[in-house]
Amino acid sequence: MATQTEYIVTKLRELLMTGEFEAGQRMQEKHIAEMLDTSRTPVKLALTELANEGLLEYTPNRGFVVRRFSIKHIMVAVDVRETLEGMAARLAAHNGISREMNADLKGYLLQVDGLLLKEELDYSDALMFADINGKFHNAIVKAADNEVLCEMMQKFESIPLAAAKSIAATTRDFQSIRAVIERAQQDHKWVYEAIVARDSVRAENALKQHIHNARQNLERVLTSLQENSVEVERYPFLRLVKD
Repeated sequence: MATQTEYIVTKLRELLMTGEFEAGQRMQEKHIAEMLDTSRTPVKLALTELANEGLLEYTPNRGFVVRRFSIKHIMVAVDVRETLEGMAARLAAHNGISREMNADLKGYLLQVDGLLLKEELDYSDALMFADINGKFHNAIVKAADNEVLCEMMQKFESIPLAAAKSIAATTRDFQSIRAVIERAQQDHKWVYEAIVARDSVRAENALKQHIHNARQNLERVLTSLQENSVEVERYPFLRLVKD
């Protein structure tokens, strides 16, 4: 059973990653304790944990404040994820995957195929794809069977838009969402085929290329969204992105 501090860490992380707090905002222990109906002691421990994760910063004069993430920082994080996940795909192919893992990966591919049968896609479809995408990538990391690698991959959960389950799609053009999903789905199929064939080199290269493709789209969308403040209301994570 999760402790009170663990619950607060999880809740605050969720609020931070969904834009409840602005970059640079001070995280006042008293206010948070009242908001979450708890005492200040576990709140302080939770804030310390989130600072260790990198979502908050601590200074003696101001206490805990919400960290500012630049587009450059996010892009660099995705570059690192590309290398690590490429390694995960290589190890998964080398090790071979279980029947259960095979079924899971095939299931994720089928779900996205079904999603793409819709004539028109909207933002809820983009969110659904993001969830499936995160599960697909996490399954490959798990199949790598490397504890240190898994621990390192957890770091990306605390960087806006760096994790596979994040979504960067613009509400101004839903056809762009379809194009992104279609390309990602084809990439996923190539990665899956290479892993099943136990071709470790092809699996690594395919997954690295897939993340590289996603990185290009992310950079384009982030730049576009920052130029239009209206979109910030639709994409609250931008409250943490400041250049």
